[in-house]
Amino acid sequence: MRELDRRSLLAAAGGVAGAGFLGQTLLVRDEVTEVRSTRLIMGSLVTVTAVTRDTDRAELGVERAFAEMSRLESVFTRHDPDGEVARLNDAGVLDSPSPELVALLQRCRRLYDRTDGAFDPTVLPVVSAFESGADHPQDARRHVSDATFEDVVVDESELRTPTPLTLDGVAKGAVVDAGVAALRDWVDAGLIEAGGDVRVFGGDDSSSRWRVGVENPRGDGLASTVRLDSGGVATSGDYRIYYDEDRTNHHIITPGTGRSPTEDTSVTVVADDAETADAHATAAFVLDDDRAAAMLSTRDDLAGLFLTRDGERRVTDGWGD
Repeated sequence: MRELDRRSLLAAAGGVAGAGFLGQTLLVRDEVTEVRSTRLIMGSLVTVTAVTRDTDRAELGVERAFAEMSRLESVFTRHDPDGEVARLNDAGVLDSPSPELVALLQRCRRLYDRTDGAFDPTVLPVVSAFESGADHPQDARRHVSDATFEDVVVDESELRTPTPLTLDGVAKGAVVDAGVAALRDWVDAGLIEAGGDVRVFGGDDSSSRWRVGVENPRGDGLASTVRLDSGGVATSGDYRIYYDEDRTNHHIITPGTGRSPTEDTSVTVVADDAETADAHATAAFVLDDDRAAAMLSTRDDLAGLFLTRDGERRVTDGWGD
């Protein structure tokens, strides 16, 4: 904890991938204190920041946020053999799924339809082949499933899938949003950042906006800085998890082909919440930039930044540095 002077700047958070918290300029009328804690969730360092005049409430809020994120991690992760997604993948069917998992899969279905299948959680067999290290990256594509997300049955009483699923392209954002929902019951302003997925709230005027930096994946420094009153920011890129030196094979997979997209090094999306930003950044990275930009531009609440392998920088309407 530390007190913040008028218009003081919080220290930059280091080591984040994609989008990351830079700082906040606060217009302080009374004593304001920052409460911040960082813990490991979802395989990433997750930082919860609360800005408050009541440290006791803030500390409770931070604990509640971490508790809620940990609870949902156990629902959405594919890495816990006792978790719902792992059991669904193992048996192909899951009875009495949690409402949170059903709701997230229903939202995934809507995005699958909206992106003509570019966002598809059924790419896990190819991802698993990459992760195992047993296959050369070129051979991993033979694990492409004939099934698509259209073949997955999502019902409140039962889930069925003919092929294993991964929620890696959306779950982190959903978990961050749940943490923010818990945190904002206790404080008026806060931020949660999880491995590059960011959600902020409470920056209610030009002097107290949150600053979120977008990493330059092919150089030093930042490619962009976004100032937000509230909302989410997420980045998909080829520069953190990849399987060959030139990064033509990485953890983002184009459905149906098993190939990794190679037009961009990163795509960053700003949205009203972290889940929407996370899922649309994944879909936009899979699509070619023209189609992705058109997709984002159909909604007033979305804006995107594309950094290409050729070193170009492209933004959609609504993006502001």
